[in-house]
Formats: sequence, C-alpha cells, structure tokens
Amino acid sequence: MYQKNDIEIDEKKVDALMSSIIMMENLNLRTHAKSDSQMIADIQDKIEEELQCY
Repeated sequence: MYQKNDIEIDEKKVDALMSSIIMMENLNLRTHAKSDSQMIADIQDKIEEELQCY
C-alpha cells in the first residue's frame, strides 16, 4: 500500500479490480452480450462496489 496526494492506494485491490474488468471485457468481446453503454455501467458498478467495501 502506498500514498499519493494523501490517498492510500492498495495495489492488491487495484490489481484485482483491473483483472476483473479485463475478464468482463474479454467475455463481452467473445459473446457481444452487452452494448458499450451496458459495459460502462457494469464497470462503474464494479468500481463503486469495491469502493464501498474499502
């Protein structure tokens, strides 16, 4: 964990979040199940979820 501009950043959580988003994107690229706007909303929800847990 490190600090930047008085904000603590947990690198493990950031890496896990990035991996999760990349997997969501890869799955959608194969299936085309969601539109771009739906994917944006899902990614935003995932980030909000992680922030609330933190």
